[in-house]
Amino acid sequence: MTSIAIAGAGLMGRLLAWRLSRQGHAVHVYESSSADQPASAAYTAAGMIAPYSERSVSDEGVFKRGLQSLCLWPALLQELHTDSGIEVAYGVGGSLLLAHPQDQQQWQRLRQQVDLYGWQENSDFNWLNDAEVHALEPDLAPSFKQGLWWPQERHIDNHALLTALQQAAEQAGAVFHFEQTIEEDQTQGWWCHDQRIAEDRYLDCRGVGLKQSAASLPRTLRGVRGEVCRLRSRDVRLQRPVRLLHPRYHLYLVPKQIVGDEQHFVLGATEIESEDRSSVSVRSALELLSALYSVCPALAEARIDHFEQNLRPAYLDHCAHIDQPRPDLLRINGLFRHGYLQAPALLYELQQQFGLALAMPTLSMEHAA
Repeated sequence: MTSIAIAGAGLMGRLLAWRLSRQGHAVHVYESSSADQPASAAYTAAGMIAPYSERSVSDEGVFKRGLQSLCLWPALLQELHTDSGIEVAYGVGGSLLLAHPQDQQQWQRLRQQVDLYGWQENSDFNWLNDAEVHALEPDLAPSFKQGLWWPQERHIDNHALLTALQQAAEQAGAVFHFEQTIEEDQTQGWWCHDQRIAEDRYLDCRGVGLKQSAASLPRTLRGVRGEVCRLRSRDVRLQRPVRLLHPRYHLYLVPKQIVGDEQHFVLGATEIESEDRSSVSVRSALELLSALYSVCPALAEARIDHFEQNLRPAYLDHCAHIDQPRPDLLRINGLFRHGYLQAPALLYELQQQFGLALAMPTLSMEHAA
């Protein structure tokens, strides 16, 4: 049995704690935030697994990891349900991309990208006309005359997932230590409250938090501010995430659970080069809500639960990296806005390339290419 310390209880930290503890390893997870006030970017995220929709704002490596994750998520969620007893909602309606008639330049750019990447040979995407768009999502604004539907893309209930991952890991023996900040000395040893953390292996998944305590970094890490609004509506139902192509921002509206007679949604678009953690500005709120109204006017009567903001950890290439500063230490960071898109594929890489015993589901060579 190997003893393992994990820094960070976000998506990667919890996934690793679950997979390692269920293999019999002694796992301790250290998280600087409190248990009832999660601070990870994974908690604020919308939980989209949409490699095709994200291709225009991500590189080929992120896209390929996204294809792998689409293959891996179903088996992981089935195992997680068995271990935790929690069934995590996994939307199977695909993603719908739209543009207003006045933004035809954005639409033509999308068509060029589809041709550029060779997706015209993929029978699993559909260019939709006016009637087809509104047959798919009747509650959208009538002004949309065309759309692009990717049926194979998915979205996940991130809050339920994070809860299930912690519960399954704890049931397998993992111990979570909240409000515990890891510090590093010049030899990259780990300390907490002046006590040395002595384990066989160390996995660092702290996101932007790595900047505050790492003795050294192999590449430039920064925080990119993201903002979302959580709302609910009695009048509107959506089956899949809707994404709006726009010259200034790419809005996404993601349907979540239905509670009683209300459907919950996550609305987001902002991507700000800032590490400011203060509350959402009036300008951001106005832009988000104005774009929301243009997508679905009936949501004018929706109720806002709250706005959230967080920092996405990003390297200069906006791609996640696994670094190994010393034989017993791995750092997994830089997931940016693609955490749920890349995380299962990163687990697979950690198993294949770095020898972590994670017992990952089989990944077909078709998706591994």
